[in-house]
Amino acid sequence: MERFLRMFTLDYFGLGEEYFRGKRVLDAGCGDTAKLIIALARFGAAEIHGVEIGEDFISVANKNAEAHGIDTNIVQLKGGSVLELPYDDNYFDFVACHGVLVHLNSPAEILIGFSELARVTRPGGHLYVVFTIDGGLLEEAVFPGLRRHYVENDEFRALIDSIEPEDLWAVIDMAASVMEAQTGERPNIPALKQLVDVDLCVYFQNLLQAPTRWPVDKEFAEALFQAQRFVELRRLRRYVKRNNVRRFLAPLHYERDHPLSKILYGNGSLEYIARKDD
Repeated sequence: MERFLRMFTLDYFGLGEEYFRGKRVLDAGCGDTAKLIIALARFGAAEIHGVEIGEDFISVANKNAEAHGIDTNIVQLKGGSVLELPYDDNYFDFVACHGVLVHLNSPAEILIGFSELARVTRPGGHLYVVFTIDGGLLEEAVFPGLRRHYVENDEFRALIDSIEPEDLWAVIDMAASVMEAQTGERPNIPALKQLVDVDLCVYFQNLLQAPTRWPVDKEFAEALFQAQRFVELRRLRRYVKRNNVRRFLAPLHYERDHPLSKILYGNGSLEYIARKDD
């Protein structure tokens, strides 16, 4: 949750210090963490809606919001799909959809989902969408291979489904013991264990457990906004502070023009905000 909440700042959205105050906003595909809902409430939004598949998420999301000091009287959560949002046309001042569209069943559904996001955004309002990483070694070769192995290999799937930091710490202890016995080396065990945490385990689960993960490139993403009459399209960028081993990759996520970044991450993360034309 600490990392999630650090991801959203007023500077990141670039809409001004008072933009969200008094606004009616939607997080489409909010999940049970309520991370963006919490951030929007802190920014001053007056009426916050969240929609997610099923209804099991509602009680957990409300508890998370309450735990972070949010008045849940301004939060309305309901079950629904981004393919058919349960809201009237032009209903929201600000609509967010973070990392959801790429997990739909087909590119055709991505078009439908985006058109629904556009439909419920009022003229003059803003739509914020995060897709995925555009190309690169990890997205095009490493991650697809891991996902295939997750589906096909029972042992690997069982490991990922139940993985906890303690499992990886045990491997570190074993490796350190063998290294010391064989070479006399004594690695810094506490420092190594700090690089493996719950956040890293959840990252691997999110990456591999999702049934689908459609590749989206820059041209396709920007064409979606243009087709739905959005203007002032801006690609966003943020530095996400992490506490595990991924902290050493965060600079490459941020510095998209670095040669190694281009190899690993292609065109980088596709994160956009735009205003619906009046």
